[in-house]
Amino acid sequence: MKQLGMEYKYSFEEQWQPKDILVIFRMYQLNFDGQNARVYKEYWNKYAVHFIENDI
Repeated sequence: MKQLGMEYKYSFEEQWQPKDILVIFRMYQLNFDGQNARVYKEYWNKYAVHFIENDI
């Protein structure tokens, strides 16, 4: 993702179906308008377990 110019924003846990497995997804984002401070918060707000990893 980083090679494509995308930046890591946050991670969140989701119960993945159909196998019913707990998965941690990492949200990467690329803003084409140059406003890198703006973050898509849909998944942050949707899932109770979300966090920012420091070592990425």
